Amino acid sequence: MARALRLNVVNGWYHVTNRGIERREVFGDERCYGHFTELIGEAVERFGLRVHAYVLMPNHFHLVVQTPEANLSSAMQWLSTSYSMWFNRRQNRVGPLFQGRFKGILFDGRNEGWVVTRYVHLNPIRVKGLDLDKCQSKAESMGLVPVPEELLRKRLEALRDYRWSSYPAYAGWSAEPEWLTVNAVLVGGQKRGLEEQRTAYRTYVESVLGQVLPVSPMDSAAGGLLLGDASWVEKMRRLVKGNRLEQKALRCLEKRPGWEDVRKAVETVKGEAWDRFRDRHGDWGRDLALYLARRHGGLSLPVLADCSGASSYDAVSKALHRMAVRLKEDEQMRKLADKAATCLVVQT
Repeated sequence: MARALRLNVVNGWYHVTNRGIERREVFGDERCYGHFTELIGEAVERFGLRVHAYVLMPNHFHLVVQTPEANLSSAMQWLSTSYSMWFNRRQNRVGPLFQGRFKGILFDGRNEGWVVTRYVHLNPIRVKGLDLDKCQSKAESMGLVPVPEELLRKRLEALRDYRWSSYPAYAGWSAEPEWLTVNAVLVGGQKRGLEEQRTAYRTYVESVLGQVLPVSPMDSAAGGLLLGDASWVEKMRRLVKGNRLEQKALRCLEKRPGWEDVRKAVETVKGEAWDRFRDRHGDWGRDLALYLARRHGGLSLPVLADCSGASSYDAVSKALHRMAVRLKEDEQMRKLADKAATCLVVQT
């Protein structure tokens, strides 16, 4: 079996995650969490990494890292191995601790940093105890179940008080560890000051607590590897090397449809012009176009808003979620989406 594609890019930004084998706990107590963060700090020194965000959950972790020396694979192998050896000695166990090699998605740090880090920071409240399991979230999003103020307060407290996350450092409530860098995401290419951006970021993250939580942006990564708009993905694609015959991800990166391609495909499936159904109340055409353009074209939320005529990128995000839920539940909709994808000549 061919090894998964790895993109080791100079100054690349990555969302990295790994989970305990058989979904078992990998952080059993405070000392486990603390030791893993110590190892993250050591990895920063050893490999020259920049860690922009993190969250440690009982059976998995998420990191947002940048690699000035294009050495993500070496750094993550060292981190996972070092922690596994320490954990096994402490627990008097043998065998693998994590379910396999880490999963890393390369993304456009300048334009996708807020989206990716928000997803990372919301992990501590994606739990059934806070009524954010899938069934409850769906009911809330449809307005069938009002969200009590007490529940919203609990969600907010859980988010703000979770210790093993970079969110408190982003929000300005706690000092950031020496190995954590928050300014690059918060300020990015903006001209506004850091404190103003902290306030804007808190609003951006916490405003969704009374809604259905956003789906993972990584679901839209091209070939499961690249997250960014079409021009950025095209630039990164040239750096990809691998065996095309053995690695499906490499084949998936070979063609990326643009907005016009997607619009025409949806027009073909619906049998009518875009202008006739784009703003029609209750019509699924625009939601499907947005979904396909994000999934197969890798277009960013602001670009999708501009192309589709949506009021904001938040409206685009909600439309993407609506279509994702509908595709899971509606077989006829899945058939229409597959037909439109075939029109795009998307190679899978």
